[in-house]
Amino acid sequence: MTCLREWFLSVPGHSFVQLFDTDDALVVQTKLMGSSQKHILRRSSAMEAAVVGCIEQGLAAPEWEGMLYVMGWGTGPTFRPLYVGKAERRGVKHPVSHNITNIRTNTSKFARWGDGLDYHIGDLSHAIFAFEAYRKPSKKYRRWASVLFRSFDPPTLREAVNFYSAPWCAGCTGPSGLAGSLPAAEKEIIALASVQFEDSLLNVDGV
Repeated sequence: MTCLREWFLSVPGHSFVQLFDTDDALVVQTKLMGSSQKHILRRSSAMEAAVVGCIEQGLAAPEWEGMLYVMGWGTGPTFRPLYVGKAERRGVKHPVSHNITNIRTNTSKFARWGDGLDYHIGDLSHAIFAFEAYRKPSKKYRRWASVLFRSFDPPTLREAVNFYSAPWCAGCTGPSGLAGSLPAAEKEIIALASVQFEDSLLNVDGV
């Protein structure tokens, strides 16, 4: 079976950066948003730069299909994947997905890691701070919150959380060594991670 850790390191253009803006005690910094001044977790500047760079360089290349990303603990040979996902170039109805359009200012969506509800940072913040919204915090992100954080007030991580990202182009090969699309690669990685990191993976049925 392919070792996912080794495969992650072999993908051209990959990067590992800190996901959240934290202090030395692993307390995640927050910002106040909206008329209700709700607390939203802050992404690190390194993570934002990695996403912007991957998206902008990708959109300039016709063969680029999108960005593969993995949230996890550790880096390189000690990386433990927690969540595997993707931000695709194409949208459902448009040639460029709204999730990555105007990526430098698109903070509400931000390649699936945006501050708005129905995006990772917004939904995780909703689960931690329980602010008023059109729906209750989802079970998925309540689980994320309990795994990632040892306390919510202040929001303190159990350990540093890192963000792996890599550009995906036509012809790229997944862990099997076979060329495939970004959705196919995501599915393959989740399947392998569910075996190799069964105790920590947060993906459920590929979601």
